Amino acid sequence: MKRFMYYFGWTIFIGFICYLSSVYYMNLKSNAEETFDYKRIFIFNFVFPIIIGMLFKLPALVKDIQQQKKWTFDWVKLLAIGTPSLYIATSPIWTYTSFGEQFLFADYVGMTISTPFTVAAGIVLGYCILDILKK
Repeated sequence: MKRFMYYFGWTIFIGFICYLSSVYYMNLKSNAEETFDYKRIFIFNFVFPIIIGMLFKLPALVKDIQQQKKWTFDWVKLLAIGTPSLYIATSPIWTYTSFGEQFLFADYVGMTISTPFTVAAGIVLGYCILDILKK
C-alpha cells in the first residue's frame, strides 16, 4: 500500500504540473494572438515535453538518491539516445534561423514542425537527461 501511495502521489503531482502548464499555455497563446509574438510559444513547445520526460523519471531518481551508492554518468546512453532526440526535439526551432538552412536533413525539419514526433523526442530527451545519472 505504501508503494501504491508513493506512485499515486507522483501521478497527482505530475497531473497538477500538466494542468498548470496548460493554463500557462493558454495564457501564452492569448498573449501571442494579441501581440503577434510567438517566440514564447515556440520555447514552451520545446521545453514542456522535456520537463514532462524529466518528471516521468523523477520518482525513480528520488529512490536512487535515497540509496548510498556512487554516482556514474552513462556517456553511451547520452550519445546514443540523448543526441538524436535533442536533434529531433529542436528541429522546429532551426527552421526559423539561418542555421536551419545548413541543418542536416533540412527537408525533414520542415516536415516535423509541431508533430507528435518532436513531442515524443522531447519526452525521451527529458527522461534520458535524468536516466544517464546512474548509481
